[in-house]
Amino acid sequence: MARYFYTDKGKTLGPVNREQILNLILKDVLSLDSLVMDTRSPRWIKIRDIPELMHFLYESDIQISDWAEEIALSGESDESIPLFFHIPTTRLITLSIVTFGWYELYWLYMNWRFLHYFRKNSSAKAFWLDLINPLGVIRIFQHISNDKELRVQKEERDFTVNGIIWILALLTLFIFASGIINYLTRIPFLVSIFVSFVALTLSLCCIMPIQNYINIANMRFNKKLSAHTFGHYGTIILGILTWIYVLILWIPALF
Repeated sequence: MARYFYTDKGKTLGPVNREQILNLILKDVLSLDSLVMDTRSPRWIKIRDIPELMHFLYESDIQISDWAEEIALSGESDESIPLFFHIPTTRLITLSIVTFGWYELYWLYMNWRFLHYFRKNSSAKAFWLDLINPLGVIRIFQHISNDKELRVQKEERDFTVNGIIWILALLTLFIFASGIINYLTRIPFLVSIFVSFVALTLSLCCIMPIQNYINIANMRFNKKLSAHTFGHYGTIILGILTWIYVLILWIPALF
């Protein structure tokens, strides 16, 4: 397997293997345009021009090459990329209600995505691996708490409890809103309606302080708002369908 030398702060370092090259890219030490030299050749070549490395990066679970292409197509520089998911808190509240909580999962994914690409070893290789693991979800909240770039305020924050309560609140929301509890027990639908709205309110209360915390750091560094992705519109459509379902389920119980 080929090994490569690279430069950092004017010093030639290495040799390193392709896995270490990937880690250096994730740590922002190298980019696809950085020059490296194969131990078998005296030439310095850009990473993007080395088929072996690009094939490895493309096939890796992190898919760093796709991420780089996305940034290049957007025309954004690294300095303008927001820290975590940067959106107004009013939008988070509105879309959480409109989507019946589904937008909060999208919110979690966007913050996971930032960790995945910009914070080494801060998330699983795939979002669903963290999503189905409560400890994985809680780690996302903890990494936000401990992120050095977000610490623009004097007091330290720990969002671990927010993460635990958020998980429980969202699970409660989906279980009661689905009608499963009502079919398995004799609990009236009016109780499910009440519990669902309490759970949605509680889940929002858990992530609102985190969004405020993220926004303060982004505003201090003059970062732009996060751009809409397919998930933004997808959760809105899913939320509307969910509202139609729960209203069909709940209306008979109200009249």
